[in-house]
Order: sequence, then structure tokens, then C-alpha cells
Amino acid sequence: MSQRSDLLEELKVKLDILVKDHQRLEKLEASAKALQQENELLKKQYEELKTASSLVNNTQDMRETKLYVSRLIREIDKCISLLNA
Repeated sequence: MSQRSDLLEELKVKLDILVKDHQRLEKLEASAKALQQENELLKKQYEELKTASSLVNNTQDMRETKLYVSRLIREIDKCISLLNA
């Protein structure tokens, strides 16, 4: 009978350890998900900042960007005129 109670007590201790480990892992998983979402948000913000800074970096870049946009607009106008023809 003593052996059974010892085994039962040992099983309870191991079960408590497993439950605590499981709870800790759930917390870590939640933290990992939050960090992953934050990482995605930061990547998006980085891309937006990179795009914005490339548009307004300096006057030479700004001039080149305006020329590029103008070229794109002309191409779009040509496509529209071809579609209307």
C-alpha cells in the first residue's frame, strides 16, 4: 500500500510539473505571436518609410521621381488612348 501511495504522490508531482510547463509554453507562444505581429507591423512601416524617403530624399531625387511619375502618366495616357481607339 505504501508503494502505491508513493507512486501516486510521484505521479502527482510529475503532473504538476507538466501542467506548469504547459502553462509556461502557452505564455511563450502568446508572446511569440505578439512579437510576430509586431514584426510584421514594423516591416510594413519600414517599407512605407523607405518609399517615402525615396520620394523626398533630396532635390535631385525629387526631380528624378517627378520625371519617373510623369513618364508613367504618359504611358498610361497612351494605353488609354489605344483602348479608346
